[in-house]
Formats: sequence, C-alpha cells, structure tokens
Amino acid sequence: MKKGIFLGILVIIAALATFAGAGAYYMGSLQRGNAFLQGSVVNGKDVSGQTPAQVTAGYASEIAAGEVVLMEDGKEIFRATLPELGYALDEEAFEASLTGFMESEKTDRDTLMQSLVNGNEFSLDIPFTFSEDTYKKAVTKKAFTAKRKENTNAKIVYSDEEGKCIIQPEVQGTKLHDKDLREWLKKEIDVVFVTKTDPDGKASAQSGNTSEEQTPAAPPSDGEKAEQKKADAAPEGEKEKQKSADAASEGKKAETDSAAAAQPGDKTEGYSIVRTIPSSLYIVPELTASNKRLQKKCSMLNEYADETITYVFGSVTETLDFKDFMNWIKIKGDEVTLRQEKVTEYVSGLAEKYNTRYRDRVFTTSWGGEVTFPAGLNEYGYTILEESEAAQLTQDILSGQSVEREPIYLTNNDWGDPCYLSRNGQDDLNGTYVEVSIGAQHMWYYLNGALFLESDVVTGDVTLDQGTASGVFPLAFKESPATLKGGEGKKKYTTKVQYWMPFYDGQGLHDAWWKTVFGGEEYKGNGSHGCVNLPSSVAETLYNNIVPGTPIVIYN
Repeated sequence: MKKGIFLGILVIIAALATFAGAGAYYMGSLQRGNAFLQGSVVNGKDVSGQTPAQVTAGYASEIAAGEVVLMEDGKEIFRATLPELGYALDEEAFEASLTGFMESEKTDRDTLMQSLVNGNEFSLDIPFTFSEDTYKKAVTKKAFTAKRKENTNAKIVYSDEEGKCIIQPEVQGTKLHDKDLREWLKKEIDVVFVTKTDPDGKASAQSGNTSEEQTPAAPPSDGEKAEQKKADAAPEGEKEKQKSADAASEGKKAETDSAAAAQPGDKTEGYSIVRTIPSSLYIVPELTASNKRLQKKCSMLNEYADETITYVFGSVTETLDFKDFMNWIKIKGDEVTLRQEKVTEYVSGLAEKYNTRYRDRVFTTSWGGEVTFPAGLNEYGYTILEESEAAQLTQDILSGQSVEREPIYLTNNDWGDPCYLSRNGQDDLNGTYVEVSIGAQHMWYYLNGALFLESDVVTGDVTLDQGTASGVFPLAFKESPATLKGGEGKKKYTTKVQYWMPFYDGQGLHDAWWKTVFGGEEYKGNGSHGCVNLPSSVAETLYNNIVPGTPIVIYN
C-alpha cells in the first residue's frame, strides 16, 4: 500500500474517533442536563430547553392569573381569581412530575436518539392545592354586585277579560343559598381543571388543553358475568329493543348534559372561565301555578263568578259582584266559608252611606232656606241592622245565586211605630213629607214631589212653655175619631177630635173644630198643648191622603 493512502486512512480514522468522542460527550451532556429536549411538549405546550422549575413557574403564573366570572341576565355580577377562590398550583408535586417526564426522555442512548428525532409529547395532570376556608369566604351571594330579587308566588286574581278567576303565574326571583352556590361553582371549576383528589387532600387537575387519562376498568364480577351471559342469550329482537332503549336514554342524557352546559355566554379560556348562574340554583317560589290545591281553589271560586248581590235603595242600587267578594271566600278542603270581618266591614260601609236616622240632617224649607237638624232631633229615617244584614249577606253569597233586595232595616221604633216611609238613594224624604214652620205658623204637605196641601196652623202655646217640638219625626199612626187626654191637676184635659195623626211624645196633627183663628200670633197665649192644630177641612184632607211613616218636619 502506498504511504500516502495509508496516511489518509489514518487521518479519517482519527477524525471519526474525534467526532464519535464529541458525539458521545454531547449525548452524555444531554442525559446529564436538567432541561427538556428540543421538541418536547407538555399538555400541548412546547417546553424545549426549559427546566421543570421554569415550566412550573410558567404554569403557576398562568394559574394565578386565572379568573372565574359569574353572569346573570347577561351582566357580570361576580369576578375572582383562582387564588382568591383558594386554588393554587401544587408546585412541588407538579415539578416532580415534570422531572419524571424529563428524565424519561433520557433513559438510555436509544431513547435519547428517538426523542431527538421524533420529539416527545406528555399529558400531565396538573395538581392543585385548595383552601376550603378561603373558598367559603369568597363565594357568597353577598359578593354579588346585583341585588337579589324576591320570589313572587303564583296567586289567584280576577280577570276582567275573562270575567272569572285565573291563576297569575309565579315570578322566579334570584335568591339562592350560599351552600348551593358553592357546590355548583366548585363543580364548574373542577370539571375544567380538577379531576380527582389524592389521599393527602390535594386536588389534582388537568388543563383544558390536554386529554384526560382513563382509569382501566375493573374486571367484571361473577354477577355481572352472569348478567352478560343472560343478555348474550336473549333473542335478537329483545337485544335490538334494548339497544334502542339504551340509545334513547343516552340521547336524553346527552340533551340534558348539553342543556346544562350550554348557558349563553359561558366560555373557558386557559385558566379563566365565564359561567352563567343556572336557574336551578334559585330558590323556587313556595306556590307555583301548577299547585293542585291552588288550581282546585280557583275552580271552586269560579262557581260564584256569575253571582251578584244587588241592594235596592229606591231607584238607586248598589251591586256587589264576584270581583268584590271573591277575596272574602275561604276554602278549606271542600268547605267554603266567608271571612266574616270582610262581610262586616262591607255592611258597615253600606250603613255609613245609607243610614239616615239619628244623623245630622240638612233640610231645604219651602222658603228656600236651609235648616240643620242635629242627630238627636232626627227621629225619622233608615237604620240597617248590621248584624242581621251581615248574616243574610253571607247566606246570599254562599247560595251561589244572584239576589236583588233591600237591606234589613230597623222598621219600627220602640212603640211599634214605623221609622220611615220611602227613599231614593240617600234621600229618605223622597218628595213626600209634612213641613211645619212654627215661626210662620204654616204647614205644607208635599206628596210625590208636588205641593198637595197647605194651611195656617196653631202650634203649642209658648207662653205656657208648651211649645211644639222641633225635629224630624215619622207619622206614628192615624186614628178617627180619637180622644186626646193630657195634663195634670187643673191643667188636665180631655178633648175629642175627628182626625188624630200623632208623631212624637203625645204631639200630633189634628183638627181643632173649636178654633176659628189660625196662623199669626195665635200660638202665643192661645196655642195648643203642643200639637199642631188644623182647620177641620184641612185635617180631613190630610188624614185621607197621608200614611203612617210619613216624615213630619218641624222647625222654628
């Protein structure tokens, strides 16, 4: 062999030896290094050339910046970082896992070469620490920026459009329990990050960027094997039915899961999540439109929907309809009663409006002036017997039938005489009354709104302190003929009259056949014992055209 060729071979061998030594040294340095190889990916992130400590620091920083945002009605009402909620990266455990992965790349020269050529992808659970106390303090409805809204229960209301009761649906509020809020939110956080809990209490999690590790299934038990054999032996038709049922069940479950997870505005970005508070967290109203008892009550109430109670006051009426009394009705089981305090209150209001006896009365005289009679001088008029009327009204309403009638009045006074004649609303004179002016010594009788009769009269002798009483009185009765008796001792008298029409305390209207002068000053010194004396012809006409109960109005 030529010397030149031999020397060339020696040079090549020396170069190769040097290169191999350098390569071996480089490979050894990679194996001894504390950084990931080029092309290494952890949970989808390129970590080439980074040490486990550097990767850990990056994740810790990213997790510390993570936020949880809660939305309601499209508005943000809560925001907190993961550390504020008690979540933090377990850096020691995470770095230890990363170190293990890194070292696995460099197990031997062959593995190292494969890693350099093909790179490595690792999927790693990210371990968290969790502070229950920090979480509880942070997650509370008091931290919400939106005020909680009260529930409104479903209730029965009257519908003018339908003319009956309907159920007004409940309105869902936004009140909730802190315990429910915490449980829900923790699941929402954990389903994204946390997948399992270690025996030492540290919550381990995986990033949303990696796939979850699957736990191998446990071998079937003897019972499960038997069930499987039974299923395998089932007819093909039954198997197909079961498959169809299972598929339907899975479809429904998928729909439910999808609905639960598909809140508008929900999203996840890295370690930040936005969630809308689900309506299932809110405290449900105590009474809903689907409540069977409420529906039954509504139906029972509507049995009275067409009923009316009409009170008659002459040509004036007051109508109490279902809309007015529906809230008086109490239903317990199948028993229907009324709230008596409501019935009593209504009747009292009716009496306040339409009672006319023993109340101040303003009277317009034939002269056009006004005279006011205090309650104590107003003996004429209507008085509703409230207790009796309340009982009758209760009976009428519960009958379910429409009724039209007058209220129950006190019809007679203590002597059995009528208290009134007729009325038109609050006008209880109603165009028919006798008016006597003591000062004018004159009488007018109005019948059905027109002047029927008038005359001069003689009233009680004021010089003997026998003046005729002022006031408004009902005509007690009529008597013809009659004997009038009164007085004591020398003042005792007995007088026969043809037409006697008493109205108050022994006083009355009657003929004075013995008198020839009426009116003027006759009543001063030559007046009656208190009665209203009339000319015989006037007394006869009045007697024949007046009835008991007619109001007698006397004023000075």
